[in-house]
Amino acid sequence: RDPRALECTLESEGEMVVMSMGRSCLLLCMVMGALTVSEGFSLPCFTMARFSRAGVQDGVQRHAGARSGRACVGRLRMSGSPEDSYSDAAFMLAPVEGDEMVSMITDNGEVSVRAVTATGLVAGAAQMQATSPVASAALGRTMICSLMLAAGKKTGEMYGEVEQESVQIDVRGDGPLKQSFATADGRGEVRGYVAQPFVDLPPNSIGKLDVAAAVGKGIITVVRNNPLWKQPYSGITQIVSGEIAVDMAHYLTESEQTPSALGAGVLVDSKDENVIASGGWLVQMLPGATDETITQIEKNIGSLDGSPTDLIRSGKTANDICNLLSAGLREGEIYPPTIIKPRFTCKCSMEKVYRTIALLPREEMDSVLEQEGKIEVKCEFCKRKYRLAGAELEDAYKSAKSSEDS
Repeated sequence: RDPRALECTLESEGEMVVMSMGRSCLLLCMVMGALTVSEGFSLPCFTMARFSRAGVQDGVQRHAGARSGRACVGRLRMSGSPEDSYSDAAFMLAPVEGDEMVSMITDNGEVSVRAVTATGLVAGAAQMQATSPVASAALGRTMICSLMLAAGKKTGEMYGEVEQESVQIDVRGDGPLKQSFATADGRGEVRGYVAQPFVDLPPNSIGKLDVAAAVGKGIITVVRNNPLWKQPYSGITQIVSGEIAVDMAHYLTESEQTPSALGAGVLVDSKDENVIASGGWLVQMLPGATDETITQIEKNIGSLDGSPTDLIRSGKTANDICNLLSAGLREGEIYPPTIIKPRFTCKCSMEKVYRTIALLPREEMDSVLEQEGKIEVKCEFCKRKYRLAGAELEDAYKSAKSSEDS
């Protein structure tokens, strides 16, 4: 540890800020807004669920306090508002107005600064997945971190198809949320889900969502994948606090050896349980950063007027937040900022459903056909349900198995 490092713990309106700053290692983990954690896997993930005559659906029994309701978009049926008014899923079809991500490099090339405002994106995802407040915050926070880590990643072409380098964040703890997962690419396309969306916990001792108790102890796995790489890069670190922003800053410093400061927040309305603000920022020191630059960054971070959600609710845009974080270091604006519009994008398809079905043993497939005659596959990201029955199910299974064998 750098002997000149400063450590302190502050409390502001019930929000804990943990800092560890030094000349050779800058690490700022900020737990801000109504935050949370939960669960997910990798790539489009499907849950196999059979219909039973008892009426249990999706393999999960919904608790009485969870939000209910459905919204229809063509063949897509999603959880939504009780009034059935959330019917256009605009946050999936196009970026939501006001959502943006900005990336900047300081004039001296020593600092990378990113900020994202994603209130519409996170609110839409939470409503679609009908998550509880703590799960909404977990889902949003994980997606925000994945967006910021994926910013600026390049494309690659393989087998005639252009694909984006992606970043996956998988938080797995022994708390009731189990896992929080998100994946994003350089275009700002992100998706995520939580394993236990209906988890409900009492507030912690300072009246905030009890993120640490929801997450528990465990690990964070970050996977970076480029279609041109022989294999993905994977890094694993222990969960150090249960607060995702803190844990991600710890991961970046420990696993990727990149001194980082990170803030991420999701604010959930306590009355209607809707997301009313969501966003974050990421500052990373690049090789060769001088003491003077680090000092200026520390000053800029310390001068921020509140958490990410506070800044967003006060009217600050992602560009405004980047300017605050890079103050004094971008006077000449030598490197123009990069601006993208993030959006929730799901890539599930019938082809992937076939591949999922092909994973079933023949015996289990025969049992499904004999007992129920149909099977339902649900995408955990967008909640779209694919139903196959009878001859269609048998044909899909044979087709997928033959493709797999060939």
